[in-house]
Amino acid sequence: MQLVDDDRTVGLGGMKQRATLGFLLLRANQVVATSQLLNVLWGVDGTPTTARKILQNAVHGLRGVLSSTGTAHDAVPGPTPALLTQPPGYMMRVDPEQVDLYLFHQWAGQGREQLARGAADTASVLLSDALALWRGPVLADLVEAGIRWPELAAVQSARLDVMEDYFDAQLACGRHQAILPELEEMVRADPLRERCCGQLVLALYRCGRQADALNAYSSVRAALVENLGLEPGRGLQQLQQAILVQDPALSFAGAEPRAESDRRRMGVVSVRTRIAPSLTGGPGQETDGRPDSTAQSAREQAERLGGTVTAPEDSESGVYELDILRGLVKRTRHRGVPHLVTVLGQGGTGKSRLLRDFGRWAGARPGGQRVLGGRVSPAGSGTPLAAPRQILADYCGVGPGTDEATARSVLARAVQQLFPSERTSELLLSRLCRLLAADSVGSRLAGEPPLARVLGAWAQFIQEAARHELLVLCVDDLHRADDLVLDTFEEIAEASTPGALFVVAAAGPELLVRRPNWAGGKSHVTTVTLDPPGRVAREQRLEPTRLERLRVGRVPRPAATAAAVQSFSGGTEPTTGPAPSGTWGAAHTDRAVTGR
Repeated sequence: MQLVDDDRTVGLGGMKQRATLGFLLLRANQVVATSQLLNVLWGVDGTPTTARKILQNAVHGLRGVLSSTGTAHDAVPGPTPALLTQPPGYMMRVDPEQVDLYLFHQWAGQGREQLARGAADTASVLLSDALALWRGPVLADLVEAGIRWPELAAVQSARLDVMEDYFDAQLACGRHQAILPELEEMVRADPLRERCCGQLVLALYRCGRQADALNAYSSVRAALVENLGLEPGRGLQQLQQAILVQDPALSFAGAEPRAESDRRRMGVVSVRTRIAPSLTGGPGQETDGRPDSTAQSAREQAERLGGTVTAPEDSESGVYELDILRGLVKRTRHRGVPHLVTVLGQGGTGKSRLLRDFGRWAGARPGGQRVLGGRVSPAGSGTPLAAPRQILADYCGVGPGTDEATARSVLARAVQQLFPSERTSELLLSRLCRLLAADSVGSRLAGEPPLARVLGAWAQFIQEAARHELLVLCVDDLHRADDLVLDTFEEIAEASTPGALFVVAAAGPELLVRRPNWAGGKSHVTTVTLDPPGRVAREQRLEPTRLERLRVGRVPRPAATAAAVQSFSGGTEPTTGPAPSGTWGAAHTDRAVTGR
């Protein structure tokens, strides 16, 4: 709240004085009872015995401030603001033209009238001018001091309503591309407002992003179901159905129709790969990363030939599981309690990719969360504390090339910020410094007690950090971890101390062999199982000999072909060889015109 006189900001005094003026301006030119002012300043039960005297002093101070305004040579026309005593309280007499809030309501009303008449351009200008009067949340200085008036929520809601009116005007003018960033920001801030969500869906569709439009609808539906147990309103459901059938009514009426010559014929190639048994090197060999590298190679080859990869890997794999993780991390943020999610699956089911996708999504969300990652080293290589060490280093910003002195200094600052007690911080620092020693921890901590103490210090550090901000820990290959490391990750999810800590760990089925009761009976633990891609499993039921019989009069490809290719030109041409599994992809190129 600011009082401006001839481009000069006038001081308003202390918090009670500012709060008194703020509430009287919300009820400008209306008498506000003294009892009501006392309630809004101190609450019903917190009014001190000297409250009336404090209020009288605040009024006296405000009158002194107001008496010094309006005396400039070119002062704003209109009556000078005055704080009047009128039974049973006080009234703030002011020209509405001199208060931004009332100008906002006036211009917004004029904009809505123009929008109702079909004058979208004029309405857009008026609504934009009304919104430009805002410089942040209403009476932000008072809100920071702990004031929570219903009138403030009503004003903020009115602003959101005007923003939606402005978006309607812009959409009617065909400016869907210009408002897209503002719409996305508003929906992220308030995903339960169906009107602006529908505007975002429509804007995305008009920008040619049909898939993103449908994903936006799915997100708002999930938010409504999760938080309120409600399906979207009829209008939003009808918008989704119109997008699915590509209703011409959704397109902007003033847009130029596409010329028929814009349509192109193009070839489509589906590429499927598998990992040959001779390349696995035995059951202990790491194979999770190979599907990802194969997909990248396929993408590079397609782009080199002028094509475009439209569906790298299995576009359906992990979609629903990712939604589960998103919902659970939101629950952790709102409830402020730890949660552990274990993602189980065999090699090649996309566990690592799911962790990466979730980590990228969580890191891109607003809200101040911190996403940290770690990977458990294979047995016999590296330190048994690899994952906790990587998480700690990631939190402190210690990179692989950081020298020991710098790492200790950075770690000391982080520990002291979380633990002001000198004795506690020194004890934790002595143990956590050993954790950051990447190559020597394993040899130093050969015995079980030192390992347990270091893990205990790490868990205490993470739990305290989670009390200040949401921590998201992404841990890969948890099934390789030592028993003490497994115990630590399982126990931090059941800690009695509050904290927004969300741990998602990917593990193979070996984890349940070692720990049959893993996460069983725990209240803040969830297990998600990834199955192999369904379409691969279905195609594996067709034996190669049967596939060959289906190819009437066709010459089979050489059996040594590395990647199976199906070329669609009025029919299908299955490949020979065993049904592969692993990475799926789709590419199209203008050089091969085979489709209709």
